[in-house]
Amino acid sequence: MITVHGISKRFGAFEALRDIDLEVRDGEFLALLGPSGSGKTTLLRIIAGLEFPDVGRLDFHGQDVTGLKVADRKVGFVFQHYALFKHMTVAENVGFGLSVRRRKERPAKTKIRARAEELLELVQLGGLGGRYPAQLSGGQRQRVALARALAVEPQLLLLDEPFGALDAKVRKELRRWLRQLHGQMGLTSIFVTHDQEEALELADRVVVMDHGVIEQVGTPEQIYMAPGSRFVSRFVGETNSLPVEITGGRVHFFDRRIDVDAGGTADGPARLDFRPHDVAVCAERPGCLPMLVTGIYRRGGAWRVEGEVTGVERIVEIDIGADEAPPAVGARLGLHIAHARLFAEPPGAERDDEATNRAAR
Repeated sequence: MITVHGISKRFGAFEALRDIDLEVRDGEFLALLGPSGSGKTTLLRIIAGLEFPDVGRLDFHGQDVTGLKVADRKVGFVFQHYALFKHMTVAENVGFGLSVRRRKERPAKTKIRARAEELLELVQLGGLGGRYPAQLSGGQRQRVALARALAVEPQLLLLDEPFGALDAKVRKELRRWLRQLHGQMGLTSIFVTHDQEEALELADRVVVMDHGVIEQVGTPEQIYMAPGSRFVSRFVGETNSLPVEITGGRVHFFDRRIDVDAGGTADGPARLDFRPHDVAVCAERPGCLPMLVTGIYRRGGAWRVEGEVTGVERIVEIDIGADEAPPAVGARLGLHIAHARLFAEPPGAERDDEATNRAAR
């Protein structure tokens, strides 16, 4: 168990982390997800021992390691840009962490070579130990970086945007492979990403961060289907967001009441968030949102329909099954929102944020 207790960190006037509490379970694959500047990499570096907190404590299996250097924490670290030594062979890179240990802890050269060969087989690069990094593809180099991290037999594997430098096809292949490898080895792993698809596909649990705080911790299903804050709702997945007013437990979009359960949200201004696939097309009737279709295109196995909510020029996007006939541009539809989330607006919040609504999608 890795436990983070009340950790805060500043870089000058910039507050990178604020009062972070987190538990990482043994054998878990945990994702730190958030936009640039959210604090996820700083938290990972503090866990690694590459940075130290201003306040708070870090425990590994009940032992306080807050002041320990990275070499004393038994962690493996995989960087986005591989950080391989160009003048060393692949096998020498893999065995580097073992070769620089203190003399009394350093294995014999034959054992280091054997360990490197064993790990190269594990990461599906057997027979390539004599090559140099420049002779490998990007995906192969990242596998070498992972093998090097595993060579020191870490109690914790840390990965900082491990697939960020690779193209989409290679990223997808390596994600699947890494998930299988993690399950096979039973390691505790933490990885940083700003790619929500990557986090939802790989992780057992996801930690969503923004502006140095944790917004929500949960399984991928919980994060996607039951976001705990407006930020999580709009950052994870595609989301339509409309300003509404709750009066007497009923939801109104301007002067139109819509059939959405207020779910105990207090009366007053709020945001109504819903995914493109959470909408059913119906006839224009009370309780439905009226939409004027402005565009349509194929998106995977569905039609993506864009339109303006009639009268107020709010752009929304909905999905229609590929086996259904798509509406024509200029058609008027009714939208029944089958599943939605409501978030009370804080005092003074901007109500007309169509540009933000578009950017969130």
